[in-house]
Amino acid sequence: MKIQGAFPAIVTPFTADGAEVAEQPLRDLVDRIVGAGADGIIACGGTGEFSSLSFSERQQVVGIIVAQTAGRVPVFAQTGGLTTAEALRHTEHAASVGADGVMVAPPFYDPLPRAAARDYFSAVAASTDLPVMLYNYPGATGLNMDTEFIVELARAHDNVRYVKDSSADPLLMSALITEHADDIGLFCGEDVLAEAALNIGAIGLVTGVFNVAMPAYAQIITAARAGDAATVARLHRELLPLVVCLASNPYTSAVKTACELIGHDVGPVRSPTPSISAEGRKELERRITALDPAWFA
Repeated sequence: MKIQGAFPAIVTPFTADGAEVAEQPLRDLVDRIVGAGADGIIACGGTGEFSSLSFSERQQVVGIIVAQTAGRVPVFAQTGGLTTAEALRHTEHAASVGADGVMVAPPFYDPLPRAAARDYFSAVAASTDLPVMLYNYPGATGLNMDTEFIVELARAHDNVRYVKDSSADPLLMSALITEHADDIGLFCGEDVLAEAALNIGAIGLVTGVFNVAMPAYAQIITAARAGDAATVARLHRELLPLVVCLASNPYTSAVKTACELIGHDVGPVRSPTPSISAEGRKELERRITALDPAWFA
């Protein structure tokens, strides 16, 4: 399986009270986004609310997604944790249920010195034969991985092959794509930079908006593969008001609300994750209504 293209950071549906994972809506969501053109799935990422899930719930979600995907597209489980031991256990579980790779976020409470962060990622990489995707999201984790850090890990471990970069740093993105493509493949995780990333050679995108607008982004990925920069630019520009609306509200709640607005209720976010306001919901509905209905799965 090629690891490239559009990898939705899939939401985790909950029951109406937020108390439990809603299994059937999760299975339905997998089928919907795979059928709409997803090239892979990220389970238990940030948009999947991994930090609000118990240990057993994270395993449950990964198991359901792998089983429902049934080999149609690769599944990467986000296995990072607050401790190295936790990350190792989630990584072992992902391999045991048949995940195709792991995405690893760093611990996100105490700031990690560079050496400790290197040891953490190295321990996870050394523990598995699965391909590893580093998750660079300094706004949420406090760890800003620079080019040297990322490339050093990729060169030290053959299975560190990808990075999801959500730093919104165009210089880092450009350096990794244009100077280090032989070391590591870059997935852009910042929605507003999707056009630029694809047009300079990013191997793919990882984002929550694919839960909602996968058909539109499948067209963008197809155009990028064909070298059709004009179509990539046109579609990205047309989708940008929706992307900005999602990002201007509590993101995961906005994505879940957008799913509901197009007819796929995936439940609420878990407290204390903030929910979209009534005004935000109205604006989101307006942005969706303004776009081609065929762009929403």
